[in-house]
Amino acid sequence: MNYDAYFTELSYKTLATLTRYMETFLGEEEAIRLGKQLLDFAAIKLGANPLQFPVSHELETLGIVDYRVVLVDNYKILFRSDEKARVSYVMAFLRQKQNTQELLYQITIL
Repeated sequence: MNYDAYFTELSYKTLATLTRYMETFLGEEEAIRLGKQLLDFAAIKLGANPLQFPVSHELETLGIVDYRVVLVDNYKILFRSDEKARVSYVMAFLRQKQNTQELLYQITIL
């Protein structure tokens, strides 16, 4: 089940925000390494079989059922899949405790 994994502009923005935030705790080098690891992980896992990951429960409660989430360590990768085109679109990188609904709200008002 090979899919192409694409990273949206928003995914890069949220990854940059996450990396800057984590610099405080990890230092610059480790935060950059974390960002690269999350990108690599997303490309590999979403390229192999994105449908193995569940629908985002946080967004499902709002009636949004086309976003899925990958949990990896203390982080979340939010994505959508186009099964016909066999493409996964990475939408955002977040800390695991970060509120996905709040992120969606912030994006909507910008």
